[in-house]
Amino acid sequence: MNLKPKIGIDNLKFGMSQKEIYEILGMPNRKRIDEDDENQLFLEFNDEKIRLTIYQDENKRLGYIRTINPNIEYNGHKIINSTLEYAQNEIFGEIIKEWEIDDYEFFTTYGNDEFWLTLNVEYGIIISLEIGVPFKNDEEYDWPK
Repeated sequence: MNLKPKIGIDNLKFGMSQKEIYEILGMPNRKRIDEDDENQLFLEFNDEKIRLTIYQDENKRLGYIRTINPNIEYNGHKIINSTLEYAQNEIFGEIIKEWEIDDYEFFTTYGNDEFWLTLNVEYGIIISLEIGVPFKNDEEYDWPK
C-alpha cells in the first residue's frame, strides 16, 4: 500500500464515492455513523486494516483514512512499526519539517496540517497512520483532481 500525501492511499483517492471504493475493496466488514458527528460514515475493511471516513456533507466523498496496515509505505519505506525518529528523518524528512505534537495518557500523535497526516506513536513506534484531504482554506477542502 502506497501513501500518496494529499491524494490518498494506493487506488483510494480523496473525493471518491462509496461505489468507487466498493469497486476497489469490495463491501466493508463494518459500516457505521460516527456517534459524535452524523456527517461522518465509517467503512472498515478488516483484511486491509483500514478505516475510511465518508463525509456525508461533502457529497458523500472519501475524506479521511486511518490504517494499521504494516505494508503501508512511502517512497519504499514501511511506516507502521517504524521508529518515530526513522519516520521523521528518513521517510518524511524531505517533505515535512515541522510536526505538531499532542501527548495523551498512553500515546502521542505527530501531525502535519499541510499534508493532513498524523502518526500515532506508542513506545517510540508508529502504531497507526491517519491521512485526510487537506484544506484549501478555512472553509474548503483541497480535493485532488
